[in-house]
Amino acid sequence: MSDKINLLPETVANQIAAGEVVQRPSSVVKELLENAVDAGADFITLLIKDGGATLIQVIDNGSGMSHTDARMCWERHATSKIRKADDLYCIKTFGFRGEALASIASVARVEMYTKLKDVETGTHLVIEGGHIKKHEFTASPNGTNIAVKNLFFNIPARRNFLKSTSVETRHIIEEFSRAALSYPEIAFKFFNNEKEVLDMPASDSRSRIVSTLGKMKHSDLLNLNEHTDLVTVTGYVGKPEIAKKIRGEQYLYVNNRFIKSAYLHHAIRSAYENLIPVDTQPLYVVFLQIDPARIDVNVSPSKTEIKFEDERVLYSIVNAAVKKALGSSMLIPELKTTFASPSIPPISYSPEPKINPRYNPFQTEQYSQKKRVTGWENIFQPLTPENEPSPIQPQTPDLFKSHITETVVDAVFQFEDTLVVKALGELYLINILLARERIWYERYLKSIEKHNAVTQQLLFPKTLEFSTSDAEILSGVLDEIRGIGFDIGEFGKNTFIINGLPADLPKGNEQQFIEGLLENVKENRTKYKLTEKENVARSMAKNAAIFANKILNPHEQSLLASELFVCDFPRYCPFGRIVYVNLPREELNKQFKI
Repeated sequence: MSDKINLLPETVANQIAAGEVVQRPSSVVKELLENAVDAGADFITLLIKDGGATLIQVIDNGSGMSHTDARMCWERHATSKIRKADDLYCIKTFGFRGEALASIASVARVEMYTKLKDVETGTHLVIEGGHIKKHEFTASPNGTNIAVKNLFFNIPARRNFLKSTSVETRHIIEEFSRAALSYPEIAFKFFNNEKEVLDMPASDSRSRIVSTLGKMKHSDLLNLNEHTDLVTVTGYVGKPEIAKKIRGEQYLYVNNRFIKSAYLHHAIRSAYENLIPVDTQPLYVVFLQIDPARIDVNVSPSKTEIKFEDERVLYSIVNAAVKKALGSSMLIPELKTTFASPSIPPISYSPEPKINPRYNPFQTEQYSQKKRVTGWENIFQPLTPENEPSPIQPQTPDLFKSHITETVVDAVFQFEDTLVVKALGELYLINILLARERIWYERYLKSIEKHNAVTQQLLFPKTLEFSTSDAEILSGVLDEIRGIGFDIGEFGKNTFIINGLPADLPKGNEQQFIEGLLENVKENRTKYKLTEKENVARSMAKNAAIFANKILNPHEQSLLASELFVCDFPRYCPFGRIVYVNLPREELNKQFKI
């Protein structure tokens, strides 16, 4: 019998390793940025084209490499960080396995220029699919310049699995932001398709957070600064009022390495209990400095998941540190904590509630408006064959498709967030918010497809500024947003000018409205597989429904019910929630035993 087991060729082994290390273009960005930081650079530039699929280039002014090291760094398991197994437990730099560069070179065309500061000549290296094509001396500035071109050119199947350019660009922006937040003392620049996206001079940590995440004030960030025998906790957490619906502005670092930890996220999130709604997430950029011997970063190739010793104690310290920061801003009572040793710190509360004895909630205009109902007397008109229209009963009812082909509403009144409607011989209970979502979703989707939206021009145009990631998303959906009635265009770096709004939107909240729209777009991308048109229409409908008035006059009540009933799919909102329930006469008779 012949032997069956063979050693894999080196190029194939590297391509298999690349499947773990190089998952998408942002993986390459992460490795190259970390190498630049490890090289001691104080100025780093990132350039990408086509979401990183065509080009990823990182230029730094770090220490550079010798002619020999420039060649050796592309070999698998070649590293300057590890000499023996014990070294794994005192790692304080980023790269150490020696897998990343070899994996990148095996699935791309790579060109590198590098030069040590104290030598006259640099090195030029070209690699294609793992094979060295050129290795020569050349004139070069100090530092290193690496260009990764045509990623996955030799593995078409992997290249076909890349997402759209906008999605891949968003992932790259996220990796860039993680590095920039971790090292505010380093200046960063970022160019996308030859357009400057970010220019971050060296600064302090608070200023770097504001310039990276955008649209907040320095005063919105609360300082963390706790020192214990186990861990030092520094960084910033956001005030409750800037919490958002979805995640995306939560950054946790251990020894300046970005990590993902649901356990520690819960420690931070639980500190906000009763301060923010349960469906929102606080902003935070938290740094933990801990003895490397107490952690294991060798869990995953991406090194974003790590294991801790003393996890429960670490949880308590982080939680208490955040509570203390919130308390110091007069948001919650002051916490008396002691961090003498790595044990669970005691937390004491001393709330001092202030009561206004003259306050009466039942005398406010707001309360009287919410409780006022109109048109209720029409509900009690008898449902007799003489005054009721003939119901439409299709032979095969469809729970999703509308079974009402004409607008017939006999009576309606509002009770809190519900409409009680008499139509076609039956009673309907309609949730106002979800009804608006369904109506406006179908309206906006048709407007995008037909380009027939009505725009109300603003008397004075407004300029709106967004974070880098939000600006990138907005740029990618501008055509769809214009299709629903916005007159908006780009106006410089991360800035847009808005000249008009959809005719049915109120003026004055343009910034807040579009930020909410983008939050919905991001959330939909993580949960659903939608076209950009469907995503924007859904996001717009959801956001507009929240902004709309909750108290309707009788005409608005009747109009809302009528528009819902003639929708293509009135029974469910765009996200699958039931919009209304109906109470047929037969069911009512059963309830009353008639």
